[in-house]
This record gives sequence, C-alpha cells and structure tokens, in this order.
Amino acid sequence: MMVLKLILMVTVVLIVFEGKLVMTMFSQHSASVTTVQNDGAAVKESEATVRQTDSSDRSSSSDTSSGSRDSSNDTLAGLPALTNIASGDSEASSEKTPTVSDPDSPAIVPKAAQPVDDSYFSDAVFIGDSRMEGFRNVSGITQGTFFTSVGMSLSGLISQPIIKIGDETVTVAAAVSGGSYNKIYLMLGTNDLGEYDLEGFHDRFTSATQRLMELQPGAVFYICSIIYVEESKVTTGEYVNNTNVDKLNAILLQICEEQGYHYIDLNEILSDGHGSLIEGASSDGVHMYEKYCKQMLDYLKNHYVTADHSVSGDSGDKVSEESESETETSV
Repeated sequence: MMVLKLILMVTVVLIVFEGKLVMTMFSQHSASVTTVQNDGAAVKESEATVRQTDSSDRSSSSDTSSGSRDSSNDTLAGLPALTNIASGDSEASSEKTPTVSDPDSPAIVPKAAQPVDDSYFSDAVFIGDSRMEGFRNVSGITQGTFFTSVGMSLSGLISQPIIKIGDETVTVAAAVSGGSYNKIYLMLGTNDLGEYDLEGFHDRFTSATQRLMELQPGAVFYICSIIYVEESKVTTGEYVNNTNVDKLNAILLQICEEQGYHYIDLNEILSDGHGSLIEGASSDGVHMYEKYCKQMLDYLKNHYVTADHSVSGDSGDKVSEESESETETSV
C-alpha cells in the first residue's frame, strides 16, 4: 500500500514538472519570435536609412560635379533649392503654377490661328542679353536684326556702348536709331534680379522702353518674359531665383498694360509647370540648349498680334502681319 502511494506521488510530481517545463519552453519560443520580428523591422529601418543617406550623397555629388559651388549657394535668397517631386506623391505635384500673375491680362499675346514664317521677322529688331544671343545663335532663325550683349542689363541698355557695329561699339539706342523697324523684341531682366527694388525696376524699365519707342515710334513692341532658371544649377548670385523672376515678370506685364506693349509669355512652354525652367533644359540653369531655343522660335511664330488686338496704354498699336522688306541678321 505504501509502495503504491509512493509511486502515485512520484507520478504527480513528474506531471507538474513536465507541465512547467513545457510552459517555459513555449514562452521562450514566443519571446524569440517577437524579437526576430522586431529585429527584422530594425533591419528594414536601417536599410531605409542607408538608402536615404546614399541618395543624399549622390545628390550632393551631383551638385558638386555640376560646377564649383559654395554651400551657401544651395539656398538662393533664403529659399531652399528646388527638389524633385515624384508625380502622384502629393496634390502639389499635380498642380500647375501659373507663369504670369494675371493670365487673363489683355497684354498677353495669345496663340494665333496660323503661324508666321521667318519673313515676319525681317523688319524686327531683337534686343537682349546672353539668352537672346543664344536664341540668335542656335534657334535657326534666319531673318531679323539682333543687338545683343552678354550681361546686358537696364543700366547698360541705353547709356553704355555695348553693341558692336563694324569697327564701332555704340549704345543700344544709337544702334536702334540707325535703322527702321516695325517690330521690337526686348528680352531683359535676368541680370537685373536683385539690382533694384520693385518700384525702381518699374520706373527704369519704363523709361528705357519709352526711349526705344521714341526712336521707332511706329513699331510694335514685344516684351519677352524673363525665362525661369533651374535653381539647383545656378552657382552665381543669390538673387537669381524663380521667386524674383516671378516678381519682375509681374512688373513687365504691368508695364505692357500701362504702355500698350505686348507680353510674350515664354514660360508657357519653358516652365516645368511648377515655377522653374524645365529640368535638363540648360547646363548652367540659365542658358538653354538648342532644342529649347528652337521651341522659343516656334512660340514666337505662333504668338504675334494682329491689327484687331489692342492693349490700352499710351503707345499706338500699329501692326504689320507680314513684311516684304528684309534686313540682314546682325552679329
């Protein structure tokens, strides 16, 4: 009887001990699975961090390779450089930024029903800075007179001898007064970003254009918008940014409305839709490749005014849709 009780007690003890052992093993296994899952998340997070760091390093390397630049130039006029936004990542990425402050302004030249050919520019004079010079050189335009100068700004437009004609170097005003033109195309302002306050730019630009109109009183005056820049590539001047481009373009449009000039909105085709020059359109963020200068020429051929397109202002609105006279393209 005692032996039977002893065997029974041993059996109970073994059952209890084995049960605890099983429970302990199960708990350890559960803890082990949880740890592996957390470690896996940590690994994924670590890999994501590495990928972000690599991406930042590549971006930094890309910026450095595009030209020698100071780190302070990565922020232009207190604004961060533009970043690429993948389409569909946010609502902002799908929204288009207007290229003019008032897209309904009557001064903006609309698209014509039919394009003109190069003969339309035979009695036109093109005045501007290096961007206009680049347009002359690679757009394929075959007619028109060009008075251009690298670095041309408002201060040099009238007063400084910067146009070379033959053996002489004369002012823009002197060059323009030496011929007869029915159309004037003016591209100016990139070199004036940050040079004047807004009121000063308005007054000086108005004065300069009025002087040109005095020299060619019958001409149709086209003012080209300042083309956007690709900020991430700009390495000179803290004021060369698209916020300032928008501010000056708003003034140019205002001047057109006041004076009866015609506004050519080149950013309609040269903007990426988000207030910047098309990515890859330029090597330095300012001067465009041949492809985009050709697009500019095509835009001009499709945007010109007709006799019934008038803008309220002080200037007359004499327009010739086609001209039979031709002038040689100046160099």
